[in-house]
Amino acid sequence: MRITAKKVQAPKVENVTEVVQISEATMEQRRARLIEVMKQEGFSSVIVYADKEHGGNFEYLTGFIPRFEEGLQIFNIDGSSTLILGNENFNKVGYSRTKSAGIKCSLFSLPNQPINDLSEMQAIMQQATIDTSGKVGIVGWKVLPGMTKDYDMPAFIVRAIQTVVPEEKLFNGTYLYIDPSFGARIVNNANEMAHYEYGASLASDSVLNAMNALEVGMTEQEVGNYLQANGFYPNVVTISTFGDRFIGANLYPTARKLEEGDKVALTISYRGGLSSRNSYAVKDREQLELADPGYFEEVVLPYYRAYHFWLTNMKLGVVGGDFYRDFKAHYPQETYGWELNPGHLTANEEWMSSPLYEDSTATIQSGMIFQVDFIPIQKGYNGVSAESTVAIADEALRTSIAKEYPALWARIVERRAYMKNELGIDLAEELLPLAGTLAYYRPFLLDKETALVVDNG
Repeated sequence: MRITAKKVQAPKVENVTEVVQISEATMEQRRARLIEVMKQEGFSSVIVYADKEHGGNFEYLTGFIPRFEEGLQIFNIDGSSTLILGNENFNKVGYSRTKSAGIKCSLFSLPNQPINDLSEMQAIMQQATIDTSGKVGIVGWKVLPGMTKDYDMPAFIVRAIQTVVPEEKLFNGTYLYIDPSFGARIVNNANEMAHYEYGASLASDSVLNAMNALEVGMTEQEVGNYLQANGFYPNVVTISTFGDRFIGANLYPTARKLEEGDKVALTISYRGGLSSRNSYAVKDREQLELADPGYFEEVVLPYYRAYHFWLTNMKLGVVGGDFYRDFKAHYPQETYGWELNPGHLTANEEWMSSPLYEDSTATIQSGMIFQVDFIPIQKGYNGVSAESTVAIADEALRTSIAKEYPALWARIVERRAYMKNELGIDLAEELLPLAGTLAYYRPFLLDKETALVVDNG
């Protein structure tokens, strides 16, 4: 197997228009799934925290996040639910996808609005219905080793909970949602796949549009306009940068104009998937060598080999720790400097959790949606990235997608064919690309016809 740069047909911009909504049947499945996990782990109630950045677990059963405020959902083992929301989100209680009682909490509102003192939180907890017959889970957004009695929730809320729930009953319950072995949220049905594919495809289209438009003299902001699409809310900070990044601690696109030889970083993410590209504004390998000597041989080619390894070794039933070990042997950390997981699960949030870490016993399951995401850091060189999104689906799930969402299935079939015929990557049948640019990487961003391919001859 050899990696080469050659002229190929670029993937097409897909322009998916339908945002598939989560169905009532899926919402019922979600509630049942969470109750099953709660029973398995001995929990009678969970208290779920949300803000705009950390709303995925809350949104799982409610269908919304509290935007610029904070919020709580109390969900009991009998299926009853209470939402605690601030001044400007309390009117959303009636729209919740899970029927819920509502309690207004002014403390969750913006500064200097009509707000009560901290005693309000304790009074609200005394008013709320919390089933304490079993364990009560405090749900934030992190799963850390040994974090059973520590909580990633604001302290004033935890203190109020502790006045109504005995300490011996309180446990961190985030893992009930996102544990990579059995969390309620880690696998998706056909409806959820269709829901999330919209964002994954939109992110892919946006990066492809930005690469297609990229020309010397354009500003970061002009290119950034191609990344922000359809008025959809991104779930990470959009990146459109030329040259060195973070000058003056700035994270956002500026009026800087692209010059030949500049580094280029492009990233956009929506619910369902992130797409990114990191390379240089050059026309050919000779220009790339002048911009960053050795970059193509030492950074780009090993990265793409590792990317190919990822796609051809990810399979149903593989143990996460085994995949991590084998990936590390193929793409050594001491050489390539990657520090995080070689991929992770994605959903409403870009990074939900990951079964891919050292000694992980979690297995790869049908219904998981992965970000192919590993970040080399090699001293003296620019970074490289072709992050994208792929789902894992057994025969039953593939059949459901094809039957219930034929347009989605047609796109998946077309993406798989493109990867095989143009890029030389033949995916296992259980790998379903959710983005049209999976594994598509232009090493010379001013040459829009050339991409890396796998030569299997």
